[in-house]
Amino acid sequence: MTGMRVYISGPLTNDGNDGADRIEHLKKFYENIAKVCEQKGYIVYVPHLHTDPVIHASVSPRDVYNIDVREVAKADLVLAYVGQPSHGVGAEVERAFHTGTKVVLLYEQGTKISRLIRGCPAVVAEVKFTGEEDGLRQIGLFIGSFNE
Repeated sequence: MTGMRVYISGPLTNDGNDGADRIEHLKKFYENIAKVCEQKGYIVYVPHLHTDPVIHASVSPRDVYNIDVREVAKADLVLAYVGQPSHGVGAEVERAFHTGTKVVLLYEQGTKISRLIRGCPAVVAEVKFTGEEDGLRQIGLFIGSFNE
């Protein structure tokens, strides 16, 4: 067991283009990523389980910021899904850089990803996948060797 901490970052707000169904689907994907990490002995923080914009709507924006910033700083690794644009994910990746937390970008093959986020010095790897099952498999392989 590693005991290392992983923060799962990904879009949680419906941008109006992909719809609420897409966000709900992504939340399940993040939870499955967390399961893969937990099976490898990581301690995982999944933001929407604590400050979901719908379920936990009473949590203030400032509290969400403070909680997420604290959790990113405590993490050894941020797994950031960047397959669709998100202000929050960008802020979390930048925060990881400033706290010395390593970041792995996750996205589907063929997706155009901002060079700015890809160029962040905190980014240590990019995991490109063909579908969620492939993504979970690749994430498992990556984090299985991350602490070696």
